[in-house]
Amino acid sequence: MGALDPRGGDVPDRGPMLISILWSLTALAGFTATLRVVVRTRNRMFGWDDIFMIFAMLCFMGWSIVLTLYAQKGGSMHIQDVAKTGPDNVANVLFLNWLSQVFGILGVAAGKISVAALLLAIIQLTELRWQRIFLWIVPITLASLIAIACSTLTFAQCTPAKALWDQRVEGKCIDPHVMSSFGTFTGAFNTFTDASLAIIPATIFWQLNNTTTEKMQLTIVFGLNILTSICSGIKTQYLAELANRTDQTWATYDIFVWVTGELFLMIVCGTLPTLHTVLIWFRTAAGSIKSAVPSQNSRGSRKGSSRLTSDGEADNNDAELAELRAMAHLSIKTRTTVERVQSRGESLDGLFDDKNGVRVDMMYDVRRDTRPNSAVPPVEPRGGHP
Repeated sequence: MGALDPRGGDVPDRGPMLISILWSLTALAGFTATLRVVVRTRNRMFGWDDIFMIFAMLCFMGWSIVLTLYAQKGGSMHIQDVAKTGPDNVANVLFLNWLSQVFGILGVAAGKISVAALLLAIIQLTELRWQRIFLWIVPITLASLIAIACSTLTFAQCTPAKALWDQRVEGKCIDPHVMSSFGTFTGAFNTFTDASLAIIPATIFWQLNNTTTEKMQLTIVFGLNILTSICSGIKTQYLAELANRTDQTWATYDIFVWVTGELFLMIVCGTLPTLHTVLIWFRTAAGSIKSAVPSQNSRGSRKGSSRLTSDGEADNNDAELAELRAMAHLSIKTRTTVERVQSRGESLDGLFDDKNGVRVDMMYDVRRDTRPNSAVPPVEPRGGHP
């Protein structure tokens, strides 16, 4: 921390650990969010859910930048140690403390809105009424209103607002327990909302016209939001420390760590359902690598087979000729059905791929003619040998 460190290494400082957590998770979340934008743009499926997820990622970056400055100024030390660096630095540290909370509140809310918007896009052409109403009311409307109210209250605790972080400014402030109580309510609501976003998808996908495997995969992928709910629940138990104004810098450290984890999980778990194309690409690449080894072995076997006698080649040709003659006595009937399907709604193809909206089903009825005069003629031996 340089000149801001009053006693060198003797002062307990959790700043370096906080910075390492911040930027390791921010980098991973940023990579995931970037991949989402690329995939959705290439598939021409960029929508409101992607816009809100981008906003959540920007809030995460703002959160990390502000807290990095906060930690570098001594924000992860005890307040009495920060006070040794001067009143101006104490005011700056406390200001950054409150400012970071706004980025965290808005980022968490934006992530919830993104997941809800993605689910609404899936069921927009279905008759799933109560799920649609729930998604509009809880994760979108209420989450937005509560986030805005909590962010506003953060800087409206004192009049003038500067009295909140600068003790040299005289002003009138509300009871600190008001902010801690509202913060705990907000955390509890976010925990409930995250849990609902992990459960609601199961009630949606199992009513759509998809295979059981697809339903299970999508239910599991969307169900990962339960991890965000668990992280939010752990964070909520620390929000009572928002009323601690005697050692605010040390008391809010746990809140910052768990909000960082919540933002990370919200972005990653909310993005995974949109990366189906990437998963297919990796699966295809893995299959290509596996098939490359047998193909090399087959080349070697073909080189060795070139040394076989002409009689062996003749036998293979005779077998192929017999198979072709047998095919001449097969009766094949085909039935083709063409129907137009909706690309989104009851089919989840629209979630991942840009379909043309037409499905073609073909049925084949293959029968062998077993009449006596339809016997397959025997293969004549070559060279007059029996």
